[in-house]
Amino acid sequence: MHQCERVLHVLYSMNCAGAENFLMNMYRNIDREGLQFDFLLNFQGQSFFEKEIRQLGGRIYKMQSVRQLGPIRYKKALESFFRTNKEHRLIHSHLESTSGLILKAAKNAGKPLRIAHAHNTSHTGNGISDWPENAFKNYCKSKISASATAYFACSKKAADFLFEEKAAHSQIIKNAIDGEKHKFSQTLRKKTRSDFGLESNTKVLGHVGRFYDQKNHGFLLKVFKSYLELEPDSLLWLVGEGELLEKTKLKAEKLGLADKVLFMGLRKDVASLMQAMDVFLLPSKFEGLALVLIEAQAAGLPCLASNTITSEADLGQGYIEFLPIGKGREKLWAEKIFQSDFSQERKGADLTACGYDAFENAKKLEDLYHGMLNDLG
Repeated sequence: MHQCERVLHVLYSMNCAGAENFLMNMYRNIDREGLQFDFLLNFQGQSFFEKEIRQLGGRIYKMQSVRQLGPIRYKKALESFFRTNKEHRLIHSHLESTSGLILKAAKNAGKPLRIAHAHNTSHTGNGISDWPENAFKNYCKSKISASATAYFACSKKAADFLFEEKAAHSQIIKNAIDGEKHKFSQTLRKKTRSDFGLESNTKVLGHVGRFYDQKNHGFLLKVFKSYLELEPDSLLWLVGEGELLEKTKLKAEKLGLADKVLFMGLRKDVASLMQAMDVFLLPSKFEGLALVLIEAQAAGLPCLASNTITSEADLGQGYIEFLPIGKGREKLWAEKIFQSDFSQERKGADLTACGYDAFENAKKLEDLYHGMLNDLG
């Protein structure tokens, strides 16, 4: 029996978002007798998944972020950490362009296996035009190829963005989910809607995502305002937290939507909430792949998504339509929602057939890890 190998994942936090949910789906399904996940977070607070990680046998380490320390001190702190924690032979970075710094530090500290993982198709941020920050991110991005020993991505588009000429060498790891958990259930739909006191005819438009500029909540509110003119008996559910939450709440009030928009915060019951929704909306400015779209399709939920999102997110079973975003497009979205066939029977996408089953993808990831580690001898 081989000793249990510990893989170190580097992220900002382990709160409830796309990359984090993907990782937890993998972690729950791997054989944890032979492989364990540990997490180095650039976040001092308590993360959403911390308790579950510890229950699964994982360890959590915390340090300050590159923004707090500055690049030089950040890299030194990372090198010090990697040298002190000798048991991790494999470092898996999920911090996009910052992976250039992280994996360089891991290389300097003698870590033999260093994975950069692309989860997005653009630099994330708050939408403020900050050319020094973007210039720094591009500089870090250019350093990835000198330090990474493997390249993972959630989609081809994400690989092209982060790895550029090295994208052809990347391994696509699908943002897989637990199909059973998201499978459509008429019973659960009725119960969830009843719990929220919804009338049978009330239409629920839903969105799950962090309150960042990337997610385009301002546009989403305008779409909903236009839709209300066509269907007054409707609600908008917004699940998530983030730096633009208060600003979005103020905008909802300004548009006269306060009593029609429910800000739901971070939730552990997103799968149940999706059962109760009638349409899922994702007007993001960019996405690596968007795990929530896979979840929504698994629940048989009609989805409208921005045409900036890769078509790889479409499982090909008729649940998604991609639409343009931007000024004046709100009415188009509202009309498309209004034209949705709410009477059709919801079956949900077959995730195994589409290659998005969490168990199968966890085994694939496990095999890749073991293959790399075995090659070291």
